[in-house]
Amino acid sequence: MHSRKTVPIPDLMSAANMELIRLDFKSSTLSRHSKEFRSFSNYCRENEITVYDAETGPQYFQHCYGLDIGNSTAKLTKQQLDTRCSIRFLDDIFQFGYALRYSHHDYTVPRQYVDLLEEYLAWCHRNNSSDGTIRVKRTKIRQFFCFLDGRGIELSDLTAAEISDFMTTLCRYHRATIHVFSSVLRDFFRYLHENGILDDDLSSSVPRPKIYVEENIPETWAPEEVRQLLSVIDRSNAIGKRDYAMLLLAILLGMRAGDICALKFKNLDWHQKLITYTQQKTQKVNTLPLLPVIGDAIIDYLKNGRLDSDCDNVFIRHIHPYGEFQSSTALSENLKRYMKYAGMTVKKRKAAHSLRHTLASSLLYDGTPLMTISNILGHNSPKTTSVYTKVDLPALRKCALSYGERRELI
Repeated sequence: MHSRKTVPIPDLMSAANMELIRLDFKSSTLSRHSKEFRSFSNYCRENEITVYDAETGPQYFQHCYGLDIGNSTAKLTKQQLDTRCSIRFLDDIFQFGYALRYSHHDYTVPRQYVDLLEEYLAWCHRNNSSDGTIRVKRTKIRQFFCFLDGRGIELSDLTAAEISDFMTTLCRYHRATIHVFSSVLRDFFRYLHENGILDDDLSSSVPRPKIYVEENIPETWAPEEVRQLLSVIDRSNAIGKRDYAMLLLAILLGMRAGDICALKFKNLDWHQKLITYTQQKTQKVNTLPLLPVIGDAIIDYLKNGRLDSDCDNVFIRHIHPYGEFQSSTALSENLKRYMKYAGMTVKKRKAAHSLRHTLASSLLYDGTPLMTISNILGHNSPKTTSVYTKVDLPALRKCALSYGERRELI
């Protein structure tokens, strides 16, 4: 039997304070963590706790607030959030030897790896990686570099065991996300070896989580949910007009969030009533009908909402810096905000992509051939679309709208 891992409290607190200094937090963050660490140290001293284990942090939080630190549905006060943040900080150092970050925006590239990252991404671009793929690679590699920096590991000395240690830090992520990390790292290590930066090809040392293509049933929306969502959008203002038009493209045409955010004026053929664009994910050209309700919404935005801008994108940011969206997450975050306004549950729903699933499932119910659905969604193969055949069609009949009815509800 394996003995339970423990760390002496003084050693943990010393490591935590050193990590705060390494991360160069602003003074207010340092002050907040220091205050929480003092309270935690006092608790340990008063209760004669000399070592930290996997249960110490949760027990402290339970002692302070009578709450389970792992309860994601609990509404926490600012003080409780501060305490939870500091306990997570300690837990990370206990488990992984350095502090993880809880948003990819929090990861910044350590200075010694900036040039290497840019050279790798430029290589990816020359090898026809899409902008979306490059953004994903930048985010994942940046997080990996932070792991190396936090653990004091030199890239040239990296071992298979340390790669495995990094993958262990991803334990809180969904398996599909871990699979993306694995793919990105394998590609990165192949690049390092082929370009003489590393003597050994470490790509085979990256663990590969098993992914089943048809593992999950696509999540869909009921028609009343779609109506409820659209009804809370305030179309009397510019942002509401923009978001309404963008969401119609997702609901009625199944366009991906990234393609909607990147849609340009040249993609709209008003005479032929067509939308023709190159998909960011597949680089495949896709042509969809410019439905009247969508055209009307876009025109309303352009005439009565859109700011004057030289940007070629149809939809632009309405806060500084004005212009194109920097990421497809903008639409997803706006959608989640409207879901909250409508009283819907946001947790565990891939919000924007679930609208795409809904269109595909509804078309399938209407008897539309898989090849046609595949073309509408811009899939490279009907095999990709076949995932939607797992949807319970009898249950779907109770809530699905036909393509024509879907237009009428809005």
